[in-house]
Amino acid sequence: MKVYISLPITGHDIEEVEARCIFAKAVLEKKGHTPVSPLDIDHSDPDFYEAVIGTDITALLCCDAVVFLEGWETSRGCRLEHAAAEIYGKKMMFEL
Repeated sequence: MKVYISLPITGHDIEEVEARCIFAKAVLEKKGHTPVSPLDIDHSDPDFYEAVIGTDITALLCCDAVVFLEGWETSRGCRLEHAAAEIYGKKMMFEL
């Protein structure tokens, strides 16, 4: 199963975000899933937030499920990803 990783990024220490993503990817792979990290997505205009979140939601929609990591409720981007997952009937997991 292809699983998108949703976690807060904006305003957070990028090294901490990367570490959380690496851990989540490893756990998902160990469970036999193919992880999709927003940090690994090629963003054509990384300085334009709206373009970035649009690209991320497109990637999410190509996945079977979404895992929401701690703190997702306080992130605008994660809340948009949650709404998209809900609207499109994606399986949702909270933490790993």
